[in-house]
Amino acid sequence: MKIEELSVVEKVPFLFWVKDRQGKYLWGNRKICELAGEEVEGKTDAQLPWSDNAVELRDDDLKVFASGEPIYSHEFIDKSSEGRANLSVCKWLDDFEGQQCCFGISFISD
Repeated sequence: MKIEELSVVEKVPFLFWVKDRQGKYLWGNRKICELAGEEVEGKTDAQLPWSDNAVELRDDDLKVFASGEPIYSHEFIDKSSEGRANLSVCKWLDDFEGQQCCFGISFISD
């Protein structure tokens, strides 16, 4: 997959992102950037408002890299533009510009 192919999910009402093996966001759609209150590209979870939850978020990424299988989970972030958020998440591996990356899609659930 290439970055220009992600334009289809730029405006969906879900958070959508791509992270490399080091946990750096290579791409994030408008919705995840709104939740962060800033651009996420080039940053890790530890560098974003939800840094207090970075270890748990990274653990789920690592599970996907280790197993190669998609995971479905609930993740919690304490600080965002919407305050505390409970996210229903799906993460999976795919190719992004020549490297295996963790893709994610989620929505804020009650």
